[in-house]
Amino acid sequence: MKNKLFGGFIALALLAGAAGAWAQTQGKKPELVEKTGVIQIQKADAAKNEKYDTIMLKVGEESIKLLPSKDKKVFKPLEKLDGKTITVKGEYLPPNPPKYPLAAIKVLSINKGAAKK
Repeated sequence: MKNKLFGGFIALALLAGAAGAWAQTQGKKPELVEKTGVIQIQKADAAKNEKYDTIMLKVGEESIKLLPSKDKKVFKPLEKLDGKTITVKGEYLPPNPPKYPLAAIKVLSINKGAAKK
């Protein structure tokens, strides 16, 4: 009887800990940022099995990778803006080396009025 009771307390403690960790990750809101820089397109490398071009935002010395959000219609015009200065608003994703060495922004909106020739 003591073993069942002790096992029940351990299971309850593990569940409470897992629920607390889940609540912490769900409560975090992504950081929204607004960055202005020059769009640079890097063509996909077939030797590395890349399917899509990489779109970067060059802000001073910093390069930020741009990723599509759920609304892909906002992201599509960026492919035609190579070399243009533009303002991008979106969710900031910090770098996480070695898998993700660059910071990234999930693009929510772009300011086309800021685009310069």
